Amino acid sequence: MGADHPTGTTAVDDPLRHVTVREAAGERDAFYLAHLWSRWFGTEYEHGDRYSSGRLPYPLCRVAGWEVDAEPDHLDAYGVVVEHDPSDRDCVVQIGGGLVTIDTPAKTMESLPDGGFDAEALVGDRNAWLWFGVVDESWRGLGLGRRLFERRLRWARDQDADMAFAFGWEHDGRTSRPLFEAFGFVPVERFQRLYEGDRDVCPECGALPSNDATCTCAGVVWAKSQ
Repeated sequence: MGADHPTGTTAVDDPLRHVTVREAAGERDAFYLAHLWSRWFGTEYEHGDRYSSGRLPYPLCRVAGWEVDAEPDHLDAYGVVVEHDPSDRDCVVQIGGGLVTIDTPAKTMESLPDGGFDAEALVGDRNAWLWFGVVDESWRGLGLGRRLFERRLRWARDQDADMAFAFGWEHDGRTSRPLFEAFGFVPVERFQRLYEGDRDVCPECGALPSNDATCTCAGVVWAKSQ
């Protein structure tokens, strides 16, 4: 049996022939996702392992396989990683990843920004949050972001999530808006400076902890009934 490839593309020149999208599992995957979360949103973590100085955001402790005290507002978590395993090298390179959690109504309302919508009426009993989905710049435009989206939404449905939420970054150039619309998400509200005061790391507008700036990018709250 042969592999399926896009029309006009052979197995030799298919850029995705050595690319895998899979569930994140173990410390290596968890720390890679923590790195992405930190690079784009400033989420704190510390390298190491569970027996030394390692520290991860609570949802990624599940991905790492660490036994930690339950946090009642975060009901479950699921990570996805994209890997490139070139045939001419003895290594696997992580080139993308994403995270989704299932949260309680209280935690979801806490995560939603204050706006002109009724948050209490919007949330469900079990709410999926798509926290981030990132693909390395050199691998964009090949549908990998879409596959990250699909895997996380499928998992959320399997966990009986009532609603799914996400923040969509709005800036010059390519945005995530077409992806949200393709998966049936509805824009709840656009905020001119969605992350101001909360996000001190943003590669797009140059915010860094060292310059005391915060993100000034616009963003949209997206929601979808599952």
